[in-house]
Amino acid sequence: MGKPESVVRKFRFFLLALGITGVLFACASDSEESAQGSEESTPAVIAPQAESTAPSNNSALSANTSTTPPVTNSPPVNNNPVVADINHIIVVTGQSNVEASDTNGGFDAALDQPHPRVFAFTDSGWQIADLHQVWDEHGHPGNHALTVPGRQPNNSFTFHFSKSLAQQDSSAIPAFIVLAAPGNGIANWDYESEFYLKMRNKITNALAQIPHRDTIDVMLWHQGESDWLFEGTSDINATEFTDKETPEYQDYYKIKLDNVIANFRSESWARGDMAFICGETRIAEGVNRRLMALNNNGDPNSGCVAATDLPFTPVDPTGNHFSAAGLRELGRRYMQKYLMIINNSQ
Repeated sequence: MGKPESVVRKFRFFLLALGITGVLFACASDSEESAQGSEESTPAVIAPQAESTAPSNNSALSANTSTTPPVTNSPPVNNNPVVADINHIIVVTGQSNVEASDTNGGFDAALDQPHPRVFAFTDSGWQIADLHQVWDEHGHPGNHALTVPGRQPNNSFTFHFSKSLAQQDSSAIPAFIVLAAPGNGIANWDYESEFYLKMRNKITNALAQIPHRDTIDVMLWHQGESDWLFEGTSDINATEFTDKETPEYQDYYKIKLDNVIANFRSESWARGDMAFICGETRIAEGVNRRLMALNNNGDPNSGCVAATDLPFTPVDPTGNHFSAAGLRELGRRYMQKYLMIINNSQ
């Protein structure tokens, strides 16, 4: 009898040992799986917290998930701006292509309609820009279109510069001031000249009506038809040279243009790094070379846009004045150059 009982006891001990081993193995397996599961789930818990810089509010987030719009970097579009909202101030000066050209039926009610975020300084102060308004002392671009039956307003690259800017940048609220001097050479812009003082006065008055601004952002220049030449000038009212053999005459337009830029930037209504952008004349090849040199003069805040390829208006057989399509495209090119300058300066 002792022998079978010994066998039974040994068998029971074997079973007990086997059970303990199984329990230990199972516990070890569960612990390893739990550790692996914890490592695999860690990124899903930590990564979103690392990206957040604000305190978490899970209950509010859950409550608003279905109604909260996604966060974007673009501010809401303000299509009902007031003068205080203006954030790009443009001064435009030059000859007759600045005052707005008679494009002989080129007005298009769709392409030339006002933009709700573009302002012009008119004979009645700041208003949403419209080609039927008067922007300068010559009655342009409206050209009495509102009072003379059948007459269309002139067109303007300034207007299309500003429209293009507003269309390109939903936060832009541009406003422009036009100071045209048709038929005048660059000497008309000599420092403290009659026209220069007129410009200063108009710009100062316009800025006084914008509560938060006292400087402009960019000067657009479109002039040169009356000077025409690469060396010297064809302007009968040329100034500041003594003899046609002197360097002052040979580099006349370059010297004058450099002075214009420096003088404008020295004004209280400008800045030393104010953007200055010019455009080629349609056909004055000599002066165009002087203008286009601004793209390679070492000044990152100045530049020039090409324009000789743009169409001219049929009412001008000389080809000096752009057509409506030409003015729209010229405005777009000025805008592209402006964005390039301000983006590079940031």
